[in-house]
Amino acid sequence: MFSRFLKTKRGLQIAIREARLNDLDEIYKIETECFAEEAFTRIQLEYCLRSPLFITLIAEINDEPVGFIMGTIEDINGEINGHVYTVDVKREFRRMNVGSALLKFLEEEFLCRGARRAVLETRFDNIDAMKLYLKHGYSQVGIIKDYYGPGLDAVRFRKDL
Repeated sequence: MFSRFLKTKRGLQIAIREARLNDLDEIYKIETECFAEEAFTRIQLEYCLRSPLFITLIAEINDEPVGFIMGTIEDINGEINGHVYTVDVKREFRRMNVGSALLKFLEEEFLCRGARRAVLETRFDNIDAMKLYLKHGYSQVGIIKDYYGPGLDAVRFRKDL
């Protein structure tokens, strides 16, 4: 179990650590706040927390969970990629470097596990998320039609680590 610390833009200390099963309630609460319609179910989140295939990191400020990130390593035709599944930050803690910190530390975990590239998808209308990914060196590489349901396309991003 690791913990890393850094400061927000407002001088608050962010602690980033591996999520545990007892974080499930808070993770689910944050997930449903961030993604009302496309939220992972509680059962899906529990599966990911239990699975050694998934990496889930949680961000805390003053011992309060304020965000989390979840990803996995995928071997596609011998190419090892880190796949970011979700980046969630409570509304009142956005634009404070929480999402950036989570993304940075997940990318480091991907590298430690052999990935040389990170990939992710986001809804075509999630402008804030796209700005975050572009800021961190991701490139838009395609559109996936109806990924989130009829008429709800995804934008696919990729970054060499």
